[in-house]
Amino acid sequence: MTINELAREYEIQYRVICAKMDGLKPLLSVYSGEDHLLLRRKLKIYYDMACECKRIASLLSHYYDKEEQHD
Repeated sequence: MTINELAREYEIQYRVICAKMDGLKPLLSVYSGEDHLLLRRKLKIYYDMACECKRIASLLSHYYDKEEQHD
């Protein structure tokens, strides 16, 4: 697997996690109490995971850019 392929995999996972979050967000207006709190925690974890996937995808997709600048 190349670095660019790995970057695409992270981008795909970013989209999968975002889709999960989009599916769960409407439940925030339905749930209350402990269930609402647990859902908010789950969404925060998914959000952090999505951000990390996006960050890694960006780093990997620009990995060779840094080397080319030094040549």
